[in-house]
Amino acid sequence: MLFIDRVYQLAFYVAYRLHLVWNFVFRPQCHGVWVAVWSQGQLLLIKNAYRSSITLPGGSIDGLERPVEAALRELREEVGIEAEPGDLVFWGQYLSLVEYKYDHINLFELELPAMPGFQLDNREVSWAAPSLPEQALALNLFPALRIYLQDKREGNRPGRKNIAPGGSKATPG
Repeated sequence: MLFIDRVYQLAFYVAYRLHLVWNFVFRPQCHGVWVAVWSQGQLLLIKNAYRSSITLPGGSIDGLERPVEAALRELREEVGIEAEPGDLVFWGQYLSLVEYKYDHINLFELELPAMPGFQLDNREVSWAAPSLPEQALALNLFPALRIYLQDKREGNRPGRKNIAPGGSKATPG
């Protein structure tokens, strides 16, 4: 890994910690997207350099962006995968109360015949790998991702699920 990549990772780590403090004080409402990239029963997982848990490619919806546009942008930025709007299927929305915020996560699925090559920047995203859902559930997953995989396994397609900090389903207070 290059020195400059480590500098970026440190900057993301510090910015993330400051973001958590901001969230703790102000408890913001956020709107974001995740993309579950599936191929032959495997799911593409990522790990951000600043977070200890494993998640999916995704991020915030910018300005007047539609959720599907944000999902395509984040997929391209985080793992270098190109897709078209019609390739994404909306799965549902999860309300995550983790990280001291009300985070509305619009989750899209992308089913591909073969897992594409993915390219990490080694700055924001430091690791990615395909995984079977059963193997993924044994990992340190972000709570909303764990609930999504459980919903998927049980055939529960949510309109909206509230995820409390411990990873359980809850209603915001």
